[in-house]
Amino acid sequence: MKKIENEDGRLITFSKRTPGIYRKVSELVTLTVSAIARLVFSQSGKPFSFGNPSIEAVANRFLGLNCQPRWWETPVYEFNHQELLQMDATIDNLSRTFIAKLNEKTAAASSSAAPPMYFHHGLGSFPMQFRS
Repeated sequence: MKKIENEDGRLITFSKRTPGIYRKVSELVTLTVSAIARLVFSQSGKPFSFGNPSIEAVANRFLGLNCQPRWWETPVYEFNHQELLQMDATIDNLSRTFIAKLNEKTAAASSSAAPPMYFHHGLGSFPMQFRS
């Protein structure tokens, strides 16, 4: 292997090979469920990055920093049954809190009847009822 002397040739090779490298790193993550970070800067200084679970998480682990990942960034397959049940309860609670706060703010902002807003749920969309 040797350096490509022609600058245009280097830029063309970089642009053609970058997607292939990304694909290979993605395959490695899929096959091995590994924590991987890939960061490449082009000659012009433009960054190209890939991280699983994220660049920050891998860098913190590499540097020995004890940063707990946020639960919503953790892949679902890494949770056990009890943790999945807790996550489901947390999401349900967050949804109820969000709808209650939205109802409260809507009622305070408008004394007239507002058109129904739609809340999207995994089972489809349904109108939310606002109580005044």
